[in-house]
Amino acid sequence: MTLRRPVRDKTTWISYLQATCFGWFIFGFGGTLQFLREDLDLSRTVVSFHSLAMSVGSVTAGLATGAIIKRTGRGLMLRYSSILLATGILFFTLGQSLPFTLIGVAFTTCAGSLIIQGTASYLAYQQKQAAPAAISELHAVASSIGLLAPVMVGVGVTVGWGWRPGIQVAAVGVLLIEVIRGKNTDLYGPRAVEDEVSDHHDLPGAFPSLFWWAWLILVFTASVEFSMLLWAPEVLSTQGGLTKGASAAALATIVGGMSVGRLIGARLTSKFDSEFLYRGALILSFVGFLGFWLSSSGLVMLVSLTITGLGMSLHFPFGFERALRASGGRPDRGGGKLSIGTGFASGVAPFALGALADQIGIQGAYVIVPICLVLAITIASLRPVKLVPAGN
Repeated sequence: MTLRRPVRDKTTWISYLQATCFGWFIFGFGGTLQFLREDLDLSRTVVSFHSLAMSVGSVTAGLATGAIIKRTGRGLMLRYSSILLATGILFFTLGQSLPFTLIGVAFTTCAGSLIIQGTASYLAYQQKQAAPAAISELHAVASSIGLLAPVMVGVGVTVGWGWRPGIQVAAVGVLLIEVIRGKNTDLYGPRAVEDEVSDHHDLPGAFPSLFWWAWLILVFTASVEFSMLLWAPEVLSTQGGLTKGASAAALATIVGGMSVGRLIGARLTSKFDSEFLYRGALILSFVGFLGFWLSSSGLVMLVSLTITGLGMSLHFPFGFERALRASGGRPDRGGGKLSIGTGFASGVAPFALGALADQIGIQGAYVIVPICLVLAITIASLRPVKLVPAGN
């Protein structure tokens, strides 16, 4: 059992906190859209272009990861990603026109995707059998701190500061992380040409078919997560009767559920099979979503969002880790493919939901979510990914 407990050294904590800065943006971003719509006088369909910009950024990161790591190494890639993340956040928050905000979102999500890929691959290399717990713990830290992002956005609007300062916190944080990291980025993975025999680098060959099934589940769950994070505040205001400031802050319920779920999930992996936990999380999010979707009571919707968040908590960390495990020793290439898939989903699903909401209303448009969850539950049940025994 002890082999499944993560070692929390300096490099691990830096990985956790760097991912947290991107998580801060993601968790706060959904609460900003209704205010951005007002600032720029946009329809739901047009403001949904920001989700497509997220997709462009993530897919670009996925396509570029292999070349970047080969040229710079994983460590330098993580440093450059921090700089790009801060730049993107400033473009998004300071831009006063749609092109600037779209570019900012694309930059931010490109950088964030590189950070998630790089930190997950590093932890998979460093933590070995403890990788499921470590990657879950990384996301637990990110969501525990990130739940303050929508609260700060909502409070900022309520007290007259506006929504922007609540998001800009992440730009300051990620630059501080690089100061703490120091000069030796090779600890996180050197250039391949300098270390050809290191197990930091991928095995040659094609991915096993099981990897692509794990990839597909992650596409479905990414569609769910981003649809909830980007559009739940509007449902709370239109269907649940909350004010816009309160609905933005109330996004902390789902993020809080994700935080608690990831903290618990990281502990449970030392006692229970991660595949069992993963399927349970998918089912729990489906049950929670139904309560949110079908209710018109603000209180019931908030409780249901918390339950949904508990289930969603393990979707990405367990899904990402199990896909890397299914990659057959190709974590960096696998991370790139996962970034392409989740990037596509994070853009297309919220955009389709927003465009559909302009036609049939936000509640009807949310049918996308249960469809994705049912497909994910089915595939996870039929195509499990077994944990490789220690020593293999």
